[in-house]
Amino acid sequence: MVAAVIATGSEKAAAHRLGLSHSTVKHRLANARSKLGATTTAQLVWILGPRLPEPEAGARTDDQAK
Repeated sequence: MVAAVIATGSEKAAAHRLGLSHSTVKHRLANARSKLGATTTAQLVWILGPRLPEPEAGARTDDQAK
């Protein structure tokens, strides 16, 4: 979930890409933050950063698509 948010640039875009509702993405991120003791999504990314897969080659964020 965190990797999808990073790759797309937003929770809404990640939800669309994964075929989930925005509220589902928000809920799953909140659960991950709680389990890892992070208070923000930025902290969650920092904690999980070394474990996340590299972005796909050619993957575009919402900013790049504009």
